[in-house]
Amino acid sequence: MTVTLLEKPKVSGKSKAETTISLLLPAHNEEDTIEKTIIDFYQEIGTKIPIEIVISEDGSTDRTKEVLLGLSKKIPLTLILGQERKGYMRGVKDGLLKATGDYVFFSDSDGQHIPSDFWKLYQQRNSYDLVVGRKIKRQDPAHRIVISTVFHLLVKIFFGMPVRDPDTAYRLIRRRVLDEVMDDTVLLKYSFWTEFTVRAFKKGFKVTEVPVVHKRRLKGDTRLYKSSKLFSIIVSQMLGLFKLWRILRKS
Repeated sequence: MTVTLLEKPKVSGKSKAETTISLLLPAHNEEDTIEKTIIDFYQEIGTKIPIEIVISEDGSTDRTKEVLLGLSKKIPLTLILGQERKGYMRGVKDGLLKATGDYVFFSDSDGQHIPSDFWKLYQQRNSYDLVVGRKIKRQDPAHRIVISTVFHLLVKIFFGMPVRDPDTAYRLIRRRVLDEVMDDTVLLKYSFWTEFTVRAFKKGFKVTEVPVVHKRRLKGDTRLYKSSKLFSIIVSQMLGLFKLWRILRKS
């Protein structure tokens, strides 16, 4: 793949009046998509406002690390490279700890979201502490859509959430929310962002969602929700959700 940077960032550094964004992307075995994803986000956002790009790589066994190291010579990247698999939750948390912006903009790196939708979230930053992208016309396998729909309905019933898609991995988060919520988010191994969103809402942070485009993966299929793991995932999710409900009911 040949990378051509069309434009350098117009802003380098931060004044007191500027808001900086940390763009955080997780990566595990994404050698075919990660470079294009980063470049697309960089061109859409990083050439217009101050951002730092943090990549939390999680023990990839393909050429993801080599691709990231090569790209870091062309644009500024903060790389977290892992030799062993940590899992999604730990990988995301490590990236959040490394990010330094006033806001963290998070997106998965599989190419299912479009960078320009960032501005829909960004417009809401002064009114809300956590802005979640709600996937419209979700492009995932049917079994994932069914499971997610039922799970999200249960979340709404248990917690009264004003968000229909609390687990979406496309969101803008105020720094203070991270400081107060992240360490407590430990129960939902397969739905880190659902638990994070619920805890933020219950702590009184202002949460909203905006519609965002959702596309098919650029390459391959999800590595998490495999058919052979579905039963154990569902059991884990239900137990975690019940534990979260009990904990928050007492608080």
